[in-house]
Amino acid sequence: MNIYFHIDELKRDAVVASALQKKFAKKGHKLVYGNRVSNRLLKYFHSAFDVIIVPRPHVLNDCWGDSWMKWDSRFVMLSSESLGIICKDHHVMARTLLEKDFFEEKKEYVDRIDAFCLWGTKQLQAVKEHAGEIVEKCHVVGHPRHDKNCLSRASVNQSKKKTIGVITRSVVLNDYFGRSALDTFTTLFDDHFQYEYFNKKTGDKLISKRPGVRPADAVIVQAIDTENTLKVLRALVKDGYHVSVRVHPKENQDTWERLLTHSGIDAQIADSKLPIAHWLVNFDYVVGPPSTSFYDAVMLGITPICINNLDPRRKDSIDELWEDNNNLMPFLYKPESLEHLLDYIKNGSSNIVSKEILDVLSEEADFPLCTTSLDQVVEICLRCVKLDKKRKVFLSGFLFASTLFMIVWRKKNRLINRNENSAMFSIGKKEVEFIDSLT
Repeated sequence: MNIYFHIDELKRDAVVASALQKKFAKKGHKLVYGNRVSNRLLKYFHSAFDVIIVPRPHVLNDCWGDSWMKWDSRFVMLSSESLGIICKDHHVMARTLLEKDFFEEKKEYVDRIDAFCLWGTKQLQAVKEHAGEIVEKCHVVGHPRHDKNCLSRASVNQSKKKTIGVITRSVVLNDYFGRSALDTFTTLFDDHFQYEYFNKKTGDKLISKRPGVRPADAVIVQAIDTENTLKVLRALVKDGYHVSVRVHPKENQDTWERLLTHSGIDAQIADSKLPIAHWLVNFDYVVGPPSTSFYDAVMLGITPICINNLDPRRKDSIDELWEDNNNLMPFLYKPESLEHLLDYIKNGSSNIVSKEILDVLSEEADFPLCTTSLDQVVEICLRCVKLDKKRKVFLSGFLFASTLFMIVWRKKNRLINRNENSAMFSIGKKEVEFIDSLT
C-alpha cells in the first residue's frame, strides 16, 4: 500500500509524518511525505496512492478543486490542530472538522471522505450533535503528536538549574509570509471570516467569534503580549535562569533574533524545526500568552505560566472564542504581576496535577491513551483500502516527477528571492532525511 501524507506545517506536523512512515513501513507499506508544493503534482499522479491523508477537508478542495472526488484513492482526515478553544463550542468544533460547505448543503465532499481521525471524545460529541449522519466515519485516536513514537527522541532535562521555555504568539505583527499587520483588516467585511458558515438557501448561519473577526483587537492583544513577553524574558535572564524562546511556527524567527539582540536579552532562540514536545521536556516551566502549547506542556509534566493577566488592558479586547477561554485555562497559573511570576518560579510552585486538568486532557486529547494514537491511524487506513498492485508503477513516476519539480521550484525561489517557510518548503533528500530523523 502507498500512502501520501500532507505535511501542512513542517515545524508542527513533520514528527507525525516521521512516526507514521515508520509504522507503515513495519507492515510493509510505503508512506510518502507531501506538502503544498508537491500537491500540485498529485493531480496527475493520484493513482500512485491507495490512501491520501490530510488534516482537514478544505485541503482537498484548495489543492484539487472537485477533481479529487473522482480519484480511486481513499481519503483520511487526521487533524493537525484539534483542541483548545474550538472544543468549547461544539457547533464551531463540528464546523471546523467538516468545513463550512457541509453546513451550506454541500455534503458531497464529506460523503466522499472515508474516515475522520479525531483527537478526543469532545470532538466526537460535537459531530454527534451537529452531523450525526457521519458518526460511523469518525474514530477517536487521540493527540497524534503525543503518540509514544513521536516522543521517542525527546530527552528529559537533567540540569539542576531551573530552565524556562518561553513561547511567542505575534503572528499578526510578525507574519512568516511577510504580510503587513494592515493585511489583517481584510477579514473585516469578508463573510468567509465573519461567519462560520452562511447557508444562503435556508438563511441558517453561525456568526464567528474567533480572533480573526476583530482584527483591531488581534493587533492590540498581540502587541500587549509581545511587550509582556519581552519584559518577562528580560527579567528571567536578569535573575540568572537559562531561557529558551520558541517562536510561533507562523512567525518570522529572524525578527525575534534581531529584537532580542537589540534589547540586550541573552536568551537562546530554539531550533524552530524541533518538535514542540522535544523542546518542552527541557524545561521546568513554560511561559507565554494563551496557547494550545500549554496542553502539550501539562501532558509532559511541565508547568505552564500564562501572561494574559499581566496587563489589565488586554481583557477588553478578548472575545468568547479566544484561547484565553479554553477549558484548560481556569486551572493554570496566571500571575497579575511580573513579581508574582518570578516568585512562583523561585519557589518551585506547580499546580498541574488535578482531576479537573486530567479530565480536560482526556476529553480533548484522549490522554493518556493517546500514546497509541498513530497505531490506530494505521489500522483505520488499512481497513478502508483494497490494495492495487499497479500503484507501484505510478509511484515511481510520481517520485521522479517530484524530484525534478522540487529542483525547478527551488531554483525559481532563488531567482525571485523568495524564502521557504514552514508551510511552503521543498521536499528533497535533505528534507526527507531530516523528517525521518525526528522519530
